[in-house]
Amino acid sequence: MGEGGVEDLAIICAASTAQDDDWVAQEESHIGEAVAGDLASFPLPKTPADTSCPNASPPSLSGFLSSSNPPLPPDNEVIEGCRTFVTSYFQLGFIPKAMFQENLVRDPASTSRFLLCCILSISSRFTPSLVHRYGSATTATNHFLKAARALAPEEMYRPSLDNTQAFFLLAIAEWGNGDRDRSSMDMGVAVRMATLLKLHREETYTLPPDADAEQLVRAESARRTFWMIQSQENLHSGYSTPAPFSLDDITAYLPCDESDFAFGVVPATRSALPGTPPALANPALETGTSRCLFATLIQAHNLWGQVARRAGRPGLGSDDSGSHSAMIASLRSWEEEMPPRHKWSIWNLRGWKAESLHLAYLSVVMVLRLSNIVIRRIYIDQIIRALSSTTQDALSEEGQAPSEFWKNMSNELFANVVELHEQVEAYFSVRSRDEGFPAILVFCVYICGSLASYLWRHPQLCPHIAPSEAESMAIGSLKVLGELHEAWPTSARWQRGLQQIASPLSNTVSPVAGKDPSGAGLFARQDNSGLDAACNTIADGPADQFEAELAAFLNGDLHYDLLEGLGTSVGQFD
Repeated sequence: MGEGGVEDLAIICAASTAQDDDWVAQEESHIGEAVAGDLASFPLPKTPADTSCPNASPPSLSGFLSSSNPPLPPDNEVIEGCRTFVTSYFQLGFIPKAMFQENLVRDPASTSRFLLCCILSISSRFTPSLVHRYGSATTATNHFLKAARALAPEEMYRPSLDNTQAFFLLAIAEWGNGDRDRSSMDMGVAVRMATLLKLHREETYTLPPDADAEQLVRAESARRTFWMIQSQENLHSGYSTPAPFSLDDITAYLPCDESDFAFGVVPATRSALPGTPPALANPALETGTSRCLFATLIQAHNLWGQVARRAGRPGLGSDDSGSHSAMIASLRSWEEEMPPRHKWSIWNLRGWKAESLHLAYLSVVMVLRLSNIVIRRIYIDQIIRALSSTTQDALSEEGQAPSEFWKNMSNELFANVVELHEQVEAYFSVRSRDEGFPAILVFCVYICGSLASYLWRHPQLCPHIAPSEAESMAIGSLKVLGELHEAWPTSARWQRGLQQIASPLSNTVSPVAGKDPSGAGLFARQDNSGLDAACNTIADGPADQFEAELAAFLNGDLHYDLLEGLGTSVGQFD
């Protein structure tokens, strides 16, 4: 692209706060041309804010918003909120950490006020000074959501990198706050802007050999913006939610490692997402051991998207034409080919913690375990019936898979649950109290606890795991959820749901119930229902309930009642 590539990257990455009236007129007149793919249709200025512009921002961050909008707090608190965002929420992201922080200190007006409000709508709940200022994590979040919403109509028709990033972050904040409709619309705006800017195309990032470090950093920031949108959409995928970008259309390579991003260095190699043209042309780009953590994260979330779309598909279990086995094989082979440092181990967690990338690392290994659990969990009805002595003959007559097949699947399911619980415990042991975290981690804890609770009641599902271990996992997950769920309103349902599941268990005798000092059982009532009773309560139980839970998570739907239809019967799964 030569010099044109430099111009296009400058156009994409210029700060939106530097817009003047002439640019607005130009931009509005060129929106139609932009649809045709011409990045030059967005002639954003390539210099810091022009103080002669009528809309120029004052030097203080707190002066960004008009008197009709909630004002921003003092600069030092805004800076703390942004630091929290890049250190304990999006540890891997599109913001060049050092450059962004320096710009906030040196020239606050050079940063998009809309982008700042969207950042703070996520991080304020984890920022002590902001929680203190507004009285609680909820009121702090609502303050910045209100400010961002007030600015959204003005920015919606101004495609730029800043606004693409801002609408993406606003969608995440709305989802975490339980407003799925706003979240979906905001994400739609981000997707459309990314499309107009052609962030999914590799040619967009072409630079001349003599490009300076800042140009390289800005180009990488734009690339990462696209991949974060793609990755987040996979996290919230379902059978009724189509992917925003066809893999056939994505020619962009995956992000570089954090060191190259920070220093503005051209990476020696880049990885590719399976199924995209670069990966099809060179399959080695999918699985190289030189993959950076960000590339592995995107690939892991892409696999989860495939599992989630499959998990919600109607009619599962009747005729999947081998797709279930193929998906499990894909998960297994991908995990085997992961770079050693990206695989799960306590040692690796410590290493990534030292690099301040432990949340990103956990998002890889936990989502991978979640994928392995969910792809098997969708067959819980068949597992229960196959392991029930009263239904084995019926299964054989119906031509279903033999009971040994379901026994192996059950063992694999709960082996993954045990490993996920190990990850949860390890995370909680290294987490600082005020540290932020993505909501997906809360869902992982819930899934772990709900399955452990069921195994606690029905140890026949996996005899290799002691009932006392299942009990410990269930109670431990509930304890962790009790400390995590308050940060994200949309995750409160998981804490309530797991409490509902575990409460009846606390009134029954665990298969290896502990004893109090007097020798009496800790629990008052013996339960002998076993799997046969469970089978009688699952006519519309485990699978239907699970699909509803999964859909509620994927959609961020606070209006869905996780406990609806559950009652107090723990014979019904989840």
